[in-house]
Amino acid sequence: MKRLVVESPAKVNLSLEVLGRRADGYHSLRGIMVPVTLEDVVTFTPGGRGFVFHAGQGTPRGEGNLAHRAATLLMERTGVRHALDLRVLKRIPVAAGLGGGSSDAAAVLAGLNRMWDLGLSGADLESLGLELGSDVPFFLRGGICVAEGRGEELERLSVPVVPEFVLVHPPIRVSAGWAFDHIPEEHPRATGATNMLRVALATGRPELLGPHLVNDLQPGVEAEHPIVREIRERLLSAGALGAVMSGSGPTVLGVSADAESANRVAAEMEDSRWRVYRASVASSQVEETTSP
Repeated sequence: MKRLVVESPAKVNLSLEVLGRRADGYHSLRGIMVPVTLEDVVTFTPGGRGFVFHAGQGTPRGEGNLAHRAATLLMERTGVRHALDLRVLKRIPVAAGLGGGSSDAAAVLAGLNRMWDLGLSGADLESLGLELGSDVPFFLRGGICVAEGRGEELERLSVPVVPEFVLVHPPIRVSAGWAFDHIPEEHPRATGATNMLRVALATGRPELLGPHLVNDLQPGVEAEHPIVREIRERLLSAGALGAVMSGSGPTVLGVSADAESANRVAAEMEDSRWRVYRASVASSQVEETTSP
């Protein structure tokens, strides 16, 4: 076995429509998710005396960490267990609406499947991933996807021209559970937004994305954390085609048609009160290196 290094990307939500609560307690969702080039790094090193896990800075340890849970779940279900040093280098902010924990879990499932030659199919991995979190199947599938159900019903889109992004992250944390519990009752649902975004992507016209960006979790988070609204308004003033909170927040994404425009927006957004990231659409990158 060789040492394996996997870059696990963040995601942004161009739309997140909450359609109601299901009988199983989860919410029915519809939206478009995009993997972006803000990435954690997961390193698998074979050998040693057992399973050793090193969490990234600021993340939960042990079973509280999705990457750790992904490894133990795979070992339990397959009965395969080799000595392994598993390390997660965190670059994606934690509890930021960017799916970093889910992406790390997906990287672990896919990485160990490859490293240990387990022979699990994509559908097998996605089924395991759903036990860990609703976003994990998306990261296993890859690409820009329309997501429905809990988020596990995925359709990968073919997009001829991809947008560029500016991500702005204020120093606060918002849990997904809190965000879903604070959707205003009177908040109007933006029915059809995801379909309009899908058309804009399919026709290669990122300039049409802005008016249809939507997140039904955004009003509740903005009411509790006004800085999220301020960032969104600043992005629009800086020239973004549109701006919306990603996932459960608090990160806000601004959409630009090209890299030059996005660079200008990013420069305008520099502020000591938050962090600014430039990001493009990502594809998974896996690198094998010889074990020492």
